[in-house]
Amino acid sequence: MLKMKKTLGILLAVCFVLSVTVASVSAAPQKSDSQWGNEKNKWGKEKRNWDNEKGKWNNEQIKWGNEKRKWDNEKNKWNKDKRHGNDYKKWESNYNKWYALYMKWVLQHNKWNGNYKRWGNNYWKWNNDYNKYHGSRR
Repeated sequence: MLKMKKTLGILLAVCFVLSVTVASVSAAPQKSDSQWGNEKNKWGKEKRNWDNEKGKWNNEQIKWGNEKRKWDNEKNKWNKDKRHGNDYKKWESNYNKWYALYMKWVLQHNKWNGNYKRWGNNYWKWNNDYNKYHGSRR
């Protein structure tokens, strides 16, 4: 009786292992599903391209931020000179030159910022499409 229980136990264990193996093989993707692999690689390449562009935009944003800080420091310096300076006409002439350059920079910054926001909107639209596609395939 004991030998028969051991034999049945071993037999059940072998059957269980075989059934798990067959289930895992049947769960493998079919040939038609493997065609989606190429599409996935295409999405991956596009995602890398978008991520590279995003890095470039972020670096430019940091550069603009540094320039803005520089301009703000100069503006504070001008205001300090105005409060403590004796020669107001000389200050005013130099300040007006500086202010013209500052406004030129502000206009360039606003133009760049508009382009950055447009690019960001396109990136998030693309990213949502990417996640919808890959989210439904998982």
